[in-house]
Amino acid sequence: MKRILSILLLSLFAAVTLAGTEVYIPTLKTPADNAVDQMPNVTISWNAIVGSTGLKYEVQIDTSANFNSSKLTDTTLTLLTGYTTHELLFGVKYKWRVRAIDLGQTSGWSVARAFTVFTQVTLSFPKTNAKEDTLGPTQSLTWSNQIGGKTITGVKYFDLQVDTSQNFNSTQLFSATVASSKYNYKISNLRFGCKYYWRVRARHNLSASSWSVVFNFTVTTYIVQTLPTSNAVDQFLNALLKWKPLKGLLGYEYQLATDTGFTNVIAGSEVDTNFVNSQYTVFGKKYYWRVRGRHLTDTMQWCPRYAFTTIDKVKLLGPGNNSTNIAIKPTLKWTKQTGIVKYQLQLDMNENFSTVLVDVKLSDTISQYVVTKKLTNNTKYFWRMRAYSDSQVPDTSGWSEVWNFTTLLTGIGENGMLSSNIYPNPASGKVNIKMDVEEPAKLQVTVIDLLGSTFIREEFDLTTGSNIRELNLSTLSKGIYIVRLSYDGNVSNHKLIVDR
Repeated sequence: MKRILSILLLSLFAAVTLAGTEVYIPTLKTPADNAVDQMPNVTISWNAIVGSTGLKYEVQIDTSANFNSSKLTDTTLTLLTGYTTHELLFGVKYKWRVRAIDLGQTSGWSVARAFTVFTQVTLSFPKTNAKEDTLGPTQSLTWSNQIGGKTITGVKYFDLQVDTSQNFNSTQLFSATVASSKYNYKISNLRFGCKYYWRVRARHNLSASSWSVVFNFTVTTYIVQTLPTSNAVDQFLNALLKWKPLKGLLGYEYQLATDTGFTNVIAGSEVDTNFVNSQYTVFGKKYYWRVRGRHLTDTMQWCPRYAFTTIDKVKLLGPGNNSTNIAIKPTLKWTKQTGIVKYQLQLDMNENFSTVLVDVKLSDTISQYVVTKKLTNNTKYFWRMRAYSDSQVPDTSGWSEVWNFTTLLTGIGENGMLSSNIYPNPASGKVNIKMDVEEPAKLQVTVIDLLGSTFIREEFDLTTGSNIRELNLSTLSKGIYIVRLSYDGNVSNHKLIVDR
């Protein structure tokens, strides 16, 4: 009985002791006092205090500093030291405070803090007053996903308005709503050359933010041409006509004409690329071209006309005019053209081409030609070229300027002999002769010693290209010899060591 009484007394003493313990006032953590740009679902937090397992915190949030308005939120939480709000009003300043409740005793209220929910979102692109050459009729209107460095949360929707009136009250007003996970809206079929105003706001079930600052942009009026530059000359017959692309178009319409008023249009159509090759052109003529775009509901104005002049003759490159010491099988070079079907090249010893030595038609795919006809050494030759257009509008360019060069025989490597070599060296029973030539012919091989005595004479038939012929050395003694190769009037000497 005494033991039971002792336990009851101890329990009563503990209860009295606890009943007299002070419950400390919680201290607030976040957000900081008078914080701005808070989310409508901002989380408020405070520092924990020491207490029993049944410790509770009472949280009050209100638009009134006295915490007595109809907007008051009064919540009691067990042990938790944070509370996430829900659908607070945009742009409104809130006060909040916390107190602790433990074993029937209540602390005083904490010092109240204030925070303000963000007022409006921030627009990103197109920038205000944007007016760019490539600002097309389809635009992705974009706004920031952050406010004051914090990602936007607690929002259910974004409302968007686009209008030709800055008061957003015209018959052209367009409105849309997107989910809170999206921060852009793609709008299409805007009118060309028109100025648009746009704004965005955030919204949830209880409130909507203020509209953002109004941005505006202007859809381009014209297509901007890039190639060829205006009044360009020496353009090929199939000159590339190119312009800056625009998003949101169904197609581009171009016109190519021979007059500034486009009354004589020789080519034109709608394309879905931002380039096209000129057609039905002839050599040495000036042309005018323009382009415009369209979509489902509007067509652009024609862009300002550009002009270009087609090339009137082939441009020679080499050998340079009045060149000397040129191989007697020279390589003639010129600037390659496109939009043609072939070239014509003429070469003569007379400047008036009265007795043409070479007159060939050449493929449009090449830009050089090796003269295969044997030319005379130390002689001046004249050459010229012209081009032929395709069958759309058959035409022939004027002859190029007449250029001349003077030949000079410099040795092996001309007149069809490209290279020669002998191997192995030193050799014993036989040696190989390797020779690359352009034309079939006979090769004379002579082997002499250093005193000029002849020991071997052989003749081989060579074909166009690379040839390898074997020469028997079994009759030669050990020593040094000269292997002389004669081909089509050219001579090449090679030193040979015979080692038995």
